[in-house]
Amino acid sequence: MALEMPEELSSLEANGGIYAVWMLLQHLGIDADIQQLMEVCGYEAGYGTTTIGLAVGLKKFGFNVQFYTEHDPDLQEGEKLSYAEAAQLQLPVLPAIGYAEILQAFEQNKFVIAYYDTFEGIGNHSLVYDIDEAEISFFDSFDAMSAEDFERQRQAEGICRQVIIVNVNDYIAS
Repeated sequence: MALEMPEELSSLEANGGIYAVWMLLQHLGIDADIQQLMEVCGYEAGYGTTTIGLAVGLKKFGFNVQFYTEHDPDLQEGEKLSYAEAAQLQLPVLPAIGYAEILQAFEQNKFVIAYYDTFEGIGNHSLVYDIDEAEISFFDSFDAMSAEDFERQRQAEGICRQVIIVNVNDYIAS
């Protein structure tokens, strides 16, 4: 699927999370305004988004969203607000899951946005493009990553093994 990323998105600093949500919406044929995505996902200039912020944004779009995380002992102010909003929206915050559960969700035709540390040491949100028992690849980099490397990169400090699973089979436009 060849899509042209809007200039407003490509020029956005720390755009990984917004790109992952935009790509998910594009895949479903939903043309979303980048400013609207930034607003509902809690984007902060120079910082980007938080995983819980992305989950809240997707929930606001009417998706059935589940958010998985380890305990985060260092919540930023924006994250605290997003967690409060998640509670209001009845968005479940569940214990972190492993590679096998991510694979299972993908095989059930659910969309998965994973947060992991890149090999350059930068936290990144990516929409899963493909996954099997041995490797995973993402829409923002079709280069496959081994399952072992992915799990190791998810355990980096501050990553908290966070994953968003979106079940679009029961999507209700809001």
